[in-house]
Amino acid sequence: MNISTSINTSAVMAAIKKARPSPKETERALGRAAAEHILDMVDRVDGGVGLNGRFKAYHPKYAEYRAEKGRGTSAVNLQFTGKMLADVTLKKSSPTQAVIGFSKEIERRKAVSNQKQRPWFGVTDNEEKKIASRFKREIFR
Repeated sequence: MNISTSINTSAVMAAIKKARPSPKETERALGRAAAEHILDMVDRVDGGVGLNGRFKAYHPKYAEYRAEKGRGTSAVNLQFTGKMLADVTLKKSSPTQAVIGFSKEIERRKAVSNQKQRPWFGVTDNEEKKIASRFKREIFR
């Protein structure tokens, strides 16, 4: 699943240019900001909220299937076993980008399928601000 987002970091970038961090410091800061975003994204989904607000309710047949398996049906949080959300990881980090993805192909396929029905994998406007703030905090440590 490829979802790209660009974050407007002009003020942050101006401050960085002035501070002149090394590429290694920039990579570390970006990686840490991305890793913290993973936690935020998983918490958001666990609370039943996707990129466009609260998740729509389960289809009645799927809700029945979940109930038969002893799973909850009222709160939609994209968790049946919890493996998909647990598999979200920082795949790659460089001084210019951080890539968030999945370690296991089966979990990635689940995520793609869920993304079609209930968009969740990405960055909300509020999360974008947090990422920029965390990156700035890390770069000026």
